[in-house]
Amino acid sequence: MGAVLRQARVIGAIALCAIALGLGSCGSDGCVENRNSIPRAQFYSYGEQELALSIDSISIYGIGQPNDSMLLDSAVAVSQVYLPLRFTQDSTQYVIRYLQRTLSSPRYNDTLTFVYQAYPYFASIDCGAMYNFNIDTCRYTRHVLDSVSVIVPEITNSDVENIRLFYTVQTTVPDEE
Repeated sequence: MGAVLRQARVIGAIALCAIALGLGSCGSDGCVENRNSIPRAQFYSYGEQELALSIDSISIYGIGQPNDSMLLDSAVAVSQVYLPLRFTQDSTQYVIRYLQRTLSSPRYNDTLTFVYQAYPYFASIDCGAMYNFNIDTCRYTRHVLDSVSVIVPEITNSDVENIRLFYTVQTTVPDEE
């Protein structure tokens, strides 16, 4: 009697799995989610009020990437940038090049270095697997860039702001009469 009950449970579990797989494959939508885990960085002013910024005349490229992967080339009015991480390495570096006349020298370029752990993540049958990341450390130069804050260190396929890049912005005070 016990063996028959166990066999019935196994058959029931197999049938339940088959039904679940069958229902999951009935839809024709396929994978509608983002299949890449890429951190989004946004630009902010540094100071009493953190205000979102748009930066003109900027280029951003990867160091040690195939063909030095250019992410932005002479971009105008940039308020955010996606900074892909390499799952085959434990760190990725980017250079921010400022193209304004007074900052166009390479000595003003800033470098961002992200140190992280990549881990595989199975999203679903339709979407398959992808790599997610946990950022451990962010190092950066401070030529023009004031500071960097990793506000969401776990990088998934959700389109959220993960990183804030802060710049000191000069404000003009009107002359008193």
